[in-house]
Order: sequence, then C-alpha cells, then structure tokens
Amino acid sequence: MVRNVIVYLFIFIVSMILSMRNISTVYIVSVAILIAILSIMLPYIHMVLQETNLVRLEKFLIRQRKNPALYLFYAIANKQDEEVRILIDRLLVKYKHPQKQALYKAIYGTYRKNITTVKNEVSLIQSVQFRYYYETYVYIEEGNLELARATTAKVSKPWMKNSLLSEIELQTGNRPEAIELARQALQSSRGLQRYIVYKNYERELPEAVLGA
Repeated sequence: MVRNVIVYLFIFIVSMILSMRNISTVYIVSVAILIAILSIMLPYIHMVLQETNLVRLEKFLIRQRKNPALYLFYAIANKQDEEVRILIDRLLVKYKHPQKQALYKAIYGTYRKNITTVKNEVSLIQSVQFRYYYETYVYIEEGNLELARATTAKVSKPWMKNSLLSEIELQTGNRPEAIELARQALQSSRGLQRYIVYKNYERELPEAVLGA
C-alpha cells in the first residue's frame, strides 16, 4: 500500500515537471505508464531472481497458486507429491514445445527419482547448464561418480555446481565436505531457487542450513 502511494506520487511529480516544460501529453502519459509498469515488474523480478529472505519467498510462492510454473517451486520444495503431479500435467498441456516438455519431464523425473525418464529427456533440454545438471544427476544416481565429476566441471552456475558436488561427496561417504559444499550452494543461490535449495537441505542435509 505504501509502495503504491509512493509510486503514484512519483508519477504525479514527474508528470507535473514534464508538463511545466511543455512536453506533449502523449509523451507524459507514456512516461507515466512506463513508470507504473516498472513499479510492478521490478519487485516481481527481484523476488523471482534475487530475493534471499526465505519468509518473503515462501509468502510470495503461496500467493502463486494460479501460476503453475511458479507454484511448482513451492510444491516441490515442500514435497507435495499430488500437487507436483497436477502442476506438471498442467504445464505439459500448456507448453507443447519439445524442449519445454523435456525440461518439465526431467524435473518430474528427478523429483520422483525416475532415472529412466530423466535419461530419455535430457538430450532435448535447451539450456546447456540444465542439461549438464540433469546429466550429472543421472551419473550420480547410477554410481558413475568419475563421469559425474567430469560433467559437473562444465557447470558454471555456482549453486548448481556446488549442489552436485555435495551430492557426489555424500555418495563417497564424505559428509563433512558434502555439508560445506551444500552451504556454498545455498549461499550462492538467489530467488526461487534459494527457497527450493534451502527446503531440500533442511530435509535431507540439515547441518547445511544451521544458522542460514
């Protein structure tokens, strides 16, 4: 509410200044609309990509029930199996492009620990980083840790790389190193990804989130 008042006041002041400078009405209206759009979009983009406060992230996600692509983060993070299935089905109906379908099927395959599904879809994933991520996941689950390390080396996103390395260390029995790498993954994650990383470690590797 306060933010809206500030935005409206800012638009009014800018409009007055432009009007006093004999700027055309069309230009003034265009500027006002642009400011209004940015005031709506920037906080949204910040929440999705940059926010680190877990309470704010959770409140934001809970409000996204009508947006399956975003609410999926909440459902996965909180292990809501039936909700995840329904959301994935809705997204597969909505997005017909093979590359989009492949990503959502890989996400669901990973969630269900269905390695066959992930293997069948990984080559179709458009994003190189996500493709490496899911390839590594398959190698880890199959116990091919040498190949998993080699593929992880190609991953550039710190949260992805460290979360994969943490899982590899867990598989080798090196829990202290796995915890440290998990902490690094959490520290480097932002936005909705931070929420899902935190909730996963809270459940699977609680030592990693102590003090987070």
